[in-house]
Amino acid sequence: MKLCMFLFLLTIAISARSQSGTNYSKGTTEKNTIELQVYGAYSTADFDWSIAGNSLGQNPNVLSEVKWKNIKGPGMGLDIRLNIWSPIFLKVNYQRNSIKSGKVSDTDYAADDRMNPGYQANLNSNEGFSYHYAVAGGYEFKLNPLLKLSPFAGYLKSAQHLHLKDFKEETDPAIKTLNSTYQANWTGPMIGIEANLRLGNQLSIHAMLNYKQLKYNATADWNLIDAFVHPVSFRHTANGNGTDGFLQINFRFNPVLSVFIRGNYSYANTGKGTDELFLADGQEVQSQFNGATRHGTGLAAGLGLSL
Repeated sequence: MKLCMFLFLLTIAISARSQSGTNYSKGTTEKNTIELQVYGAYSTADFDWSIAGNSLGQNPNVLSEVKWKNIKGPGMGLDIRLNIWSPIFLKVNYQRNSIKSGKVSDTDYAADDRMNPGYQANLNSNEGFSYHYAVAGGYEFKLNPLLKLSPFAGYLKSAQHLHLKDFKEETDPAIKTLNSTYQANWTGPMIGIEANLRLGNQLSIHAMLNYKQLKYNATADWNLIDAFVHPVSFRHTANGNGTDGFLQINFRFNPVLSVFIRGNYSYANTGKGTDELFLADGQEVQSQFNGATRHGTGLAAGLGLSL
């Protein structure tokens, strides 16, 4: 579905270029440009959240805490940039990663400040996926023949579909095994800036940094607890913020074809929010969501085309 959406956006961009590829201003001809970057990636992320015992953040102040560590896996991405009317541009980014390995801990506490743990489980998290997409528009400033700065603003969504599983392999299909899930969504507006520094005819450096204001919404299915509703056992909502950045080195073979390598970092967290628990007997219980924190790193390498 996401791939179809991006192919559709690409078709629109190519159509727009073919219909308005030539502008006449002061006797000059100016062509719109589409830049495509297709790449493979590998990412690592940590993620955690906790809730309190009641809606006042008490009894205890941390009742339950879940932490994912070293969530790793390969992925693919596509970046599209259309110079609508130089120097105004539109860009669309999409990346999806599979989760192939990772660990997760689930701990419940009986006293404040994470004291007297009453339940603790160290689990596997080798299944799931994450994705990220963003749409933004900006303006390119050519400061000199070597340096360009491009401030931009737009909207993004980042999501994780995470699992909590036993380390043991399933031996009897008739026995229900642990395979709980947690789906986290981060959405909201962003602002940022890109910089492009040309080091020679073929080599350049591209960097990006943004700030994002986020709405956090997550749903979970704790599949082995019969007292909870399924498939939505509880829901978390909160407000947050974060930042993304990358540093990329480009090598251009000719005006059309280039290759690149990229390193990136992302961070997001929330303030306090609401935890809504849905019980099988129809009751709904609310407590304080203490917050969530996510940070990750990644490497990518790919091919660039200028059309």
